Amino acid sequence: MDKNLKILLAVVLIAVIVVSTEIFLFTAISRTLRSSTVPPPTPATNVEQISPQYLPGYVLQSISNSGLGPIFESATRIFLVSATTYYGYSNETLRAGNPTEGNIISKGDPIFIINVTLRNDYNPENPLPLSSDSHAFIFLTATLYSKNVTINAKDVSPTNPEVGPFLAAFLGLNSGTTASVEIWMATANRNIDRYEINLSVFGIAPP
Repeated sequence: MDKNLKILLAVVLIAVIVVSTEIFLFTAISRTLRSSTVPPPTPATNVEQISPQYLPGYVLQSISNSGLGPIFESATRIFLVSATTYYGYSNETLRAGNPTEGNIISKGDPIFIINVTLRNDYNPENPLPLSSDSHAFIFLTATLYSKNVTINAKDVSPTNPEVGPFLAAFLGLNSGTTASVEIWMATANRNIDRYEINLSVFGIAPP
């Protein structure tokens, strides 16, 4: 199966996660870039960081059998190498795909940034369901907290050209490889003290 077709299928399958968990909600958008700059992000030193670990998350088990769809695992084989947080500002304006919905976020609006480095430890000994080569398609978002109260924050992560005009922090990792991605959450709250990374991982086998 062509790589781009695999990615497209992964994006379609994420709808299963949206319906069953309400964690992921991808919004079609258009972006407006402007030449003016925004202040650089600053380290969020008041936030408790997540230590390196195998992340919990949803792993797709079957495409054809909805009863074996996304299963929550307390420890996937996606390893969090590091996570660093920042307070920053959006450097672009995001408009909803439906013009009547207006802006999702405007340039200069405050955001909370999580820079995440992940490693794919799925392999033949620890196989990823549906995948013959342990290649993992990984989607991420986050939940933010202040004094154990959930903060209302919209995911405005930079889009990845491979998944089209959708707000999604996405990585495609071969077995044993490592890469980084940023999660952007739109919020003016600067009293965030902890966060959770919400992960969903797919393996899509060739036909």
